[in-house]
Amino acid sequence: MVRADSRAVDTSSPPDTAPSPDAARSSILQMRLRAAAELGWTATCLDPETRWLWQLRKGGRTRVLVAGVSAVNDAAAARLASDKFFTATVLRANGFSAPTSARCLAPGVHLLPDGHDRFSAQRGLAPGLAFAEREGLPVVVKPNRGSRGRDVILVERLEQLPTALEQVWAQDELALVQRALPGLDLRVDLLDGELLLAYLRRPLRLVGDGRSTVLELLTAADARASAPEFCERLRKDPLWRATLAAAALDDASIPAADLRLDFPATILNLNRCCTAEVHGELPAKWIALCRRIAALIGLRHCGIDLRVPLSDDPLAGDPAEAVVLEVNASPSMGQIHAMGAAALASAAERRVTAAILDASLG
Repeated sequence: MVRADSRAVDTSSPPDTAPSPDAARSSILQMRLRAAAELGWTATCLDPETRWLWQLRKGGRTRVLVAGVSAVNDAAAARLASDKFFTATVLRANGFSAPTSARCLAPGVHLLPDGHDRFSAQRGLAPGLAFAEREGLPVVVKPNRGSRGRDVILVERLEQLPTALEQVWAQDELALVQRALPGLDLRVDLLDGELLLAYLRRPLRLVGDGRSTVLELLTAADARASAPEFCERLRKDPLWRATLAAAALDDASIPAADLRLDFPATILNLNRCCTAEVHGELPAKWIALCRRIAALIGLRHCGIDLRVPLSDDPLAGDPAEAVVLEVNASPSMGQIHAMGAAALASAAERRVTAAILDASLG
């Protein structure tokens, strides 16, 4: 097991192949370009404005990389995984535990030319409101096809639901309303049924030592906090502000020794008040569960998000108690790289790149 508490992050890259300096230094694309160079491929950027489109060559062979999209998956399987509602439906039909959702279609989309609305039962606020009243609060509102936690919103009062739906509709015409589930998140990344890496997402916790400021405690707990842009983003998080305010603290305050600052979050995303415990190995029972899920959806490369019961040792628990939150067809390891598990993330991306290029790792 690798704990994500080391500060050492490998940011080396092959000459003339790295994304632009303003891109994330540990981006998934950069890791794949590095791996391709190690495997003897040369890279040419085809879109200098974004630096997201690269052509790789070796001998008479060519391959194209588009940002962090996984190029080993079947297009139909990747399309299924991108639809959270459909994925959960398939999982439940095959005996897996997955969230049920109300679909809330944005106003004005998918109408017939004569104005007839064949999706009226799934339109607007009403389906989500009925779901929340039936299942109880809190609920989670999320885009049906979003990723990386964008616009995933916890709704604790019914009057918050319209605003949450409007926020999701601004970037996805279909919003999902789901019951909020307690527990931790276990992400398991697989390639051809074999573990790449896994990590447990946990709410952030800082413990005062009587000497360090809040931001210094954060930097000790999360290697990403050494980057000013990470701290700036986190300081705008409502949970961060509310937790410090409740303790009468600010970023520059020095918490008393043993004062614990917990940032309890139902939505666990590494872009928020959340940390990760990274694992290079997992008990076989968890890999077996995720292997069955990947095979069902039809993905060679995937990241499976499981909500597992909160305990001192979640991996000792029963996988049958896990709920499949999402299946990602292009999992990213950039955050894990930046959190201090650079060697493990890079090795995993080297395996993925070799599969994309159909190359031997040697």
